[in-house]
Amino acid sequence: MPNETHTRPRLIPILMVLLILQSAILIFLGLNSLTHRWSFLTSWSRFWMELQEAVALVLRTPGETVHKEILFYDVLLFVAIEVSAAVSLMAGLAFPRGKRFAWILALLAQIGTLGSGLSLFFMHRAPQAYWLMALGIIMVLYLNYRDVRQWFLLPREDLAEGLYV
Repeated sequence: MPNETHTRPRLIPILMVLLILQSAILIFLGLNSLTHRWSFLTSWSRFWMELQEAVALVLRTPGETVHKEILFYDVLLFVAIEVSAAVSLMAGLAFPRGKRFAWILALLAQIGTLGSGLSLFFMHRAPQAYWLMALGIIMVLYLNYRDVRQWFLLPREDLAEGLYV
C-alpha cells in the first residue's frame, strides 16, 4: 500500500473552517450567557470591556443569588463554553494534518458544546441553548462521516511521506 495515494476528503478543510468559526460562536454565546445582552457585538472596545467585566464578575461571584450577580452554575456554564471554544480552536488548527488527537479534540469540543447547550436549556430555557445544541449536532454528524474518520485512521507513515493529495 505504500504506492497508493490517499485523497484528502473535501470535508476536512470545510470542517477546519467550521471548527474555527465554532470557537468564535462559542465565545460570543458564552459571553452572552453571562451578560444576557448582545451589546458587546457593537464594537471591539465594547466587546473587550464586557469581556473584562464578565471575568471580573466571575472572579468575585460568591455563589449567592443577589440582584446584579450571577449564579455559580452560570459561571460554570461560561467556563465550560469557553473551554469548548478553546478546544475547538485547537482542533481546527490541527485538523488538516490528519493527527488523531485533532479528531478527538473536535469530538471533545462537541461534547462540551452539547453539554452546555443542554444545561443552558434546562436552567434558563435560553434561546442560545438551541444554537449550541444545533451547532453541536451538526458538527458531530460531520465528524462521524465515514471519509473523515477514515482520514484519521490512515497509517502515520503515509501522512509523513506525503502520500496523500
